[in-house]
Amino acid sequence: MAENSVGANERNRLRRRSFLTRAGAVGVAGLAGCLSFDSATADGPAEELIEEGFATADIEPPFETTIAITQDQERNRVAQLLQSTLNGTDFFDVEIESRDFGSHIESMLSAADTEENAIFVSSWTGGWDPSNYVAMLFHSENQTPNGLNVGHYENETVDEYIDAGLTETDSDDRVEIYRNLQQELVADSPASFVRFREATHVWDGDVVSDWQTYPLQPGSYYAVYAPWAGVYTDLEDETEFVGDLGSDVSNYDPVKINGTVSSQATALVYEQLVGVDFDGEVQPMLATDWEQRDATTYRFSLREGVQFHNGEKLTATHVKRSFQRYEGTTRESDVYDWYESSTIIDDHTIEINCKREYGPFETALFNVAIVPLAAIDGELDLQEEPIGTGPYRFVEHESGNHWRLRRFDDHWFTGDEAVPATAPIETITLEIITEQSSRQAALERGDLHFSYNLPSASLADFERDDAYGVGRRVSGGFDMILYPCYLPPFSEPSVRRGCNMLIPRERILENVYHEIGQVAYTPISPLLEDYAGESFQQEIADEYVRPN
Repeated sequence: MAENSVGANERNRLRRRSFLTRAGAVGVAGLAGCLSFDSATADGPAEELIEEGFATADIEPPFETTIAITQDQERNRVAQLLQSTLNGTDFFDVEIESRDFGSHIESMLSAADTEENAIFVSSWTGGWDPSNYVAMLFHSENQTPNGLNVGHYENETVDEYIDAGLTETDSDDRVEIYRNLQQELVADSPASFVRFREATHVWDGDVVSDWQTYPLQPGSYYAVYAPWAGVYTDLEDETEFVGDLGSDVSNYDPVKINGTVSSQATALVYEQLVGVDFDGEVQPMLATDWEQRDATTYRFSLREGVQFHNGEKLTATHVKRSFQRYEGTTRESDVYDWYESSTIIDDHTIEINCKREYGPFETALFNVAIVPLAAIDGELDLQEEPIGTGPYRFVEHESGNHWRLRRFDDHWFTGDEAVPATAPIETITLEIITEQSSRQAALERGDLHFSYNLPSASLADFERDDAYGVGRRVSGGFDMILYPCYLPPFSEPSVRRGCNMLIPRERILENVYHEIGQVAYTPISPLLEDYAGESFQQEIADEYVRPN
């Protein structure tokens, strides 16, 4: 077991403290029937918890609040179901406010500072490691605006589990840590986890061939050409591929990107030392191989002959300074959660030294783009022109209209039995279409070759139509409801827990998403089955979510 990991005694201590906290809450909740308000009466275990929290916070119901959503038909229907449920308790008087995507993100990042009275309906795309689903959202050190802990949630036990999961390297111990962590999160309910999403891709079957569905949304367009993953796509009698993006691209620079769409748009521009393929396996990318020298040191051999889009040749210096570039940025934790230093052995060999043992080291490298020295030295602004080593280079971005890339003919890949040396598609144009229904109409008119996350109600029709190809996979994304833990009565765990018990998950999945996805009770996606298998989900639901 790793030296810095949580041992058995420590895990038992955390579990005991967690149990005592919850037991205290349940004990007080049992007295909730003795409390009374003029305007609301508890008539079930969820309402009793809410009533208890209102009494503790000295809040007289109904409490007026807002459900904040993006401008999206499905999100609006989710909000309506949630509004009806909460208003039906007589403890809440809820309104719905929809905002464009950019405004929604800005308000989430500033909500705690402005003490905004809002419940946020949002989604999160995790990754190939369980830490991706919890650390940025719930660790107290990742509170907004520097992190994405929107509710400014604080829980010492949660922090300790997250830290322990990062330093643990034994796979069985990591599973135990992250299962205990999820149990604690559901018991405390800083958020309600509603639905695990599916990656749903639809393409014109007469034009697009050999499309593969990547389960994480930032990698939606890896299917175009990802030789490191053994994947590429061809077009019938065309050289320009036309896809779409669900919102505008807000950031081009890897150290500033904080949205899924910006990651999608730049995924074929930037490359990393390693990639994680369509099956979750780590593959060489800009590194050809690597070895672990000791518990915290790794030596990487870099691919020779790699050229950036501005003509620079990849060396170990690019890697070292690309890592250092993350310090002090909004994406600092991508690197500095584990990075200590680098030692350049020669132009194509580098040793990376971690400041601690780090369980998800290899998958973490997939988040760190290697960029040209011109950008690091300030001679080039990646926010104006993204430049990497990827198979496609940036051409133009017409805000609100489209994002365009063109094949980089000096890309390093020389071909193999699975993937040709040159990407068959010359130009990629991604139309920016925010409305799902409009994206579907564009695909059906033939204006698009491909779209993703189309209206759930339409997916079955596409599956029945031989003119289209459809790819569906459990993804690394989940839908959630974030509570303002900084604001009474949501600062009371019993209120959050009661609300969590009331969420109409099955109705949302059936009526809004037409059974696309899975009901969620915990944050870690079933994509990582060991950490979030179906039996574990049901155990958590039975203990903490489903009213008795």
